[in-house]
Amino acid sequence: MSMLGFSCAALAEGSAVDFGKGARFESEWKIRPALDPDYEVVQLTRDKELDNKMYLDVDPYVPSLNSVLFMSERDGDENLYLMSLDNGRFVQVTDSDDIDGDHANVSPQTEEAFYLDDRTLTSVSLRAPYREKKIRTFSSRYDFKGIPSLTSDGKTVAASLYDEEEKTSSLVLVDVRSGELQTVKKIDGEVDHVLINPVHGDTLLFHLRYDSQIGLVDIGTKKKTMLTDSNDHGAHPFWASNGRDAAFAQRKQGETPDQVVTYNIRKQEFFSYDTQESSNHYAMNPARTIIQGDGHKDSTAYIYFYYIKAGTNKVDTVKMFKHGSSSNEESVHPHAAFINDTDLIFNSDADGNGNVYLLREK
Repeated sequence: MSMLGFSCAALAEGSAVDFGKGARFESEWKIRPALDPDYEVVQLTRDKELDNKMYLDVDPYVPSLNSVLFMSERDGDENLYLMSLDNGRFVQVTDSDDIDGDHANVSPQTEEAFYLDDRTLTSVSLRAPYREKKIRTFSSRYDFKGIPSLTSDGKTVAASLYDEEEKTSSLVLVDVRSGELQTVKKIDGEVDHVLINPVHGDTLLFHLRYDSQIGLVDIGTKKKTMLTDSNDHGAHPFWASNGRDAAFAQRKQGETPDQVVTYNIRKQEFFSYDTQESSNHYAMNPARTIIQGDGHKDSTAYIYFYYIKAGTNKVDTVKMFKHGSSSNEESVHPHAAFINDTDLIFNSDADGNGNVYLLREK
């Protein structure tokens, strides 16, 4: 296989329990054919309750443990589980009835997961005994939007705190060690995604939900730069892994097809890739050779690989797997993330239950 070389030390530590934190589970893997003969699909979970790999572009893979984190409702509540990609066995790492596991995030470098437990930003170690740390509790005045986005060193969290009364969003940073909060910028309207530059930690990428606009905020200068205008329809922003390019989906406008747009924050230059087969969400592999899409309607509910033609904005479109998820069902959106240059973690409703899947090169 193209990956999977480590043993999962996290599953070998600590004492076994039957339920709750530390509970261990046998593999549920099922191998499915991909539409591309060079690939296969591993259905990682098969519980009848909802499982997913968390929201939007969250990469749940922890290379040092060769494991992926996922959310499951199999114990009746949203909790987090860690699965070895060596053998499919997994362990429950949280035990709470008030975790927003669907919007958790992962720091591979510090081997921690971050999530809201009630209104408290919390982290949990992904090694036994899975110690938790309460970082900061947010006022009930605000709605925490999207995920706690992270710098790659796991030291800083960015978030959008929405004030329903004032109709404003505060883009904030939280120091993971101290819990100290810094308000970087207030934005009129509901910002539902704010993503800190994972590499440099100096820029916030955000999405205005109802205006369908994409913007940047320089953390040092507080300067706001809009990447779209009122004539555009921008959605689902993400950072390229190099930290130089902000990216987002641009919906079809007139004769211009759906596009994935990148913006180089240093050169201040735009580039767009035409994706003739419309998708709802996109991701890009680290090598910047493949854009992944997930279709937009039930009739196009496939995982697509858009292979970028070098030196152009054109792509070759290949269907990889029929994921069967509806664009109307948020909890089973594919929300795919590349875990390396070829392999993809995603959610799927292909068997009628929301579960976690791995598309991997043979």
